[in-house]
Amino acid sequence: MVTELPHLEPAPEVFGENDAAVFETFVVPSYLRLYWEAAQQVLLIGEAARLAHLGCRTGYPDTELLERMPRTTGVGVDPSNSSLIVARSKLGAMNMEYLQGDPRSTGLSAGTFSHVLALHPLYDAPERARLFTEMHRLLYTGGQAIVVFPLSSSFPEILDLLAEYALKHEDLDITRALEVAASERMTIETLSEELEAAGLSDLDFTLVHDSIGYDSGRSLLEDPATRYLIAPQISHWLEQGDLSPALEYVARAIDKYWSEDRMELSVAVAALSARR
Repeated sequence: MVTELPHLEPAPEVFGENDAAVFETFVVPSYLRLYWEAAQQVLLIGEAARLAHLGCRTGYPDTELLERMPRTTGVGVDPSNSSLIVARSKLGAMNMEYLQGDPRSTGLSAGTFSHVLALHPLYDAPERARLFTEMHRLLYTGGQAIVVFPLSSSFPEILDLLAEYALKHEDLDITRALEVAASERMTIETLSEELEAAGLSDLDFTLVHDSIGYDSGRSLLEDPATRYLIAPQISHWLEQGDLSPALEYVARAIDKYWSEDRMELSVAVAALSARR
């Protein structure tokens, strides 16, 4: 019996109940933790903090942040109510509130937060500008914004297969999109410029090169992190319409080329800090 090949399609932007459970159980410990580890290298520690966690999903890493700053209070905002239910279930003694809403326009009181955090937000440049403007609005003077992204040099193993598809099928749109992605559209420099344009300053960053190991190509295809964060991020970089044929080709190529061999997926994680 032939096992059906997993699709390399992005998950829905707003998580349902099952999405939230899978994300919390599998994506947080295996993949999202890389972004929190990078964020900690630029996090300014104080005796007390008031945190706005934008796009908080299931509430990670709020409990870990509390361990570093025990007097933390704050608010998490996410469009998915199912994710927020999971986040609230982990509160314990932590003084955090979770609200359903748009992370780019929260409606929270301006100038009332010491820290604003966004971990792996899935936005294109215009939407990042809205997010960064909201971060600036929420912080009080001297407060810190932290954003953590995969740079566009990440996931070359998948991007190379997309280039292979574009060459074989003479898909000029994907070829041009890959050329833009290869020019490092999402870099430390461009992200810094976007933060400064939103009114933030005193920029600092850390860059971590890492890799995620898989026993085979199929393991990567079956990894929920691929569906919930990696495939959506690549789709944002390419800014194309229907990527289904290309992603189906990539899935089949990964399953073929790494059918029995271990696969390493490279990622460049950038954590940027800025102050109001």
